[in-house]
Amino acid sequence: VPVGQEAPLSGVPGLALRKERVPNLDGARLAGYTTSWGEALARVEGAGLVVVLDIPLEESERSRLAGAGVVVALQSVDDDRMKTAALVLPVSTMAEENGTYVNRDRRIQRISQAKAAPGMARPVWWVAAEAWALGGVGRSAPASAAEAFSRLGESIPALAGMTYADLGFTGRMLESAPAVVAR
Repeated sequence: VPVGQEAPLSGVPGLALRKERVPNLDGARLAGYTTSWGEALARVEGAGLVVVLDIPLEESERSRLAGAGVVVALQSVDDDRMKTAALVLPVSTMAEENGTYVNRDRRIQRISQAKAAPGMARPVWWVAAEAWALGGVGRSAPASAAEAFSRLGESIPALAGMTYADLGFTGRMLESAPAVVAR
């Protein structure tokens, strides 16, 4: 996880650029994901499937991908160094999609599309759900960010019973202690 200094916005209490520089880190933690980049890299070699989600890899990190069975890259910016991946799919950025994220204070908030996604790019949640459904593992992909959020509540206890509409324009605070399942 990239780290820098937390940068509070002068004159606006409670608003700051988080030190990890990851906008939905707490959302990933709620879903049971860990934040150890070194641990993730150590697992690449010999893994049957590695999904690289929109991160620029250093050459030493990219070279580790050769030891993985299948590499799938979901990227918002084309990177010629990822052309050896079995599958490279264009994905949109947070500014190009509707969805949700959990901020540094554990407030779950909706995000609204600020600009159109380029070309064939689609939201990551949609691409992942389509792949899952096409692989025969799950049901059809959700048709909207609201439906995708509803499905998250089925597997993330902190979101159970909450709807996209419940979040409104200001979001909703989550319980302080997340219930997670390690992935």
